[in-house]
Amino acid sequence: MFLSIVIPTYNRAHLIEHTLKRVLDQSCDDFEVIVIDDGSSDNTEEIVQPFLSEKVRYFRISNSERGAARNRGTEYARGEYINWFDSDDEMLPHHVAHIKELCTRHENPEVVNVMYQIKDSVSGKLTPVQSTYSGGKKRRKDFLIEGNYLACNPVIVRRDIALENPFIEDRALSASEDYELWLRLLAKYRFHQSAEITSFLIQHDERSVNTMTDPNKLETRFLTFLKYIDENEALKQFLGNDYRYFVMRNYLILAVDLAFNNHKRKGFFYLKKALREHKSALKQRVFWATLKHLVL
Repeated sequence: MFLSIVIPTYNRAHLIEHTLKRVLDQSCDDFEVIVIDDGSSDNTEEIVQPFLSEKVRYFRISNSERGAARNRGTEYARGEYINWFDSDDEMLPHHVAHIKELCTRHENPEVVNVMYQIKDSVSGKLTPVQSTYSGGKKRRKDFLIEGNYLACNPVIVRRDIALENPFIEDRALSASEDYELWLRLLAKYRFHQSAEITSFLIQHDERSVNTMTDPNKLETRFLTFLKYIDENEALKQFLGNDYRYFVMRNYLILAVDLAFNNHKRKGFFYLKKALREHKSALKQRVFWATLKHLVL
């Protein structure tokens, strides 16, 4: 079997049916689906039940957050490659076929990634995401040093590599656990990329990144993320002289999130930390946009 599509889900009974229908509507049949129910309190199991077959398996675990749910799915997987797909998003019919062609072309690569667009759940408007690097003069680390422009849906990892490099299972890291893993993998392996759009990330009000507005949780998430990066000597070596720039960018993103959610005092605090970390913060458009938002 080529691909195992691992779908972690938590209280998404009203969304997962559409996601499963789109996943199963593939032009290439060489895949399986593993649904990991992360302790849902709604009727997720009831909704998933009609889809169960040799191709679609369902496992329920105690609530452990997405990183742990993805890891459990990886352990159950039988495919050569793993694709962690979110339970509220939409897969296009050529997703599996294009990934298989990409892996064949690059002769069993460790990691590949395709592209996605953001689709508004109400208007249906599509927004492109610029997440590829073109190589050439750009360095490999430039791909993710400015921020996490990826999502789980477009990243496909060879199963042996995924088992050797699991998601960190720390609740405090929730919503940044994928970014930490992409950086860890990027430090070791080349991401073989394609500009082909094969999925839509559905933007809706219940999306976890939209509901995380508590200033303490936002702060904890970013500081936990930076702690794991700082403790990884191989990753720090990969980032090299750009490590402090990378930290500065994350302080800026945290300041933006805090400012957007009207936590101005903490927003100012991390804006100043960004500037102290790396003077190029003054050249960042996001620095001045955040400052304007905090002052007005």
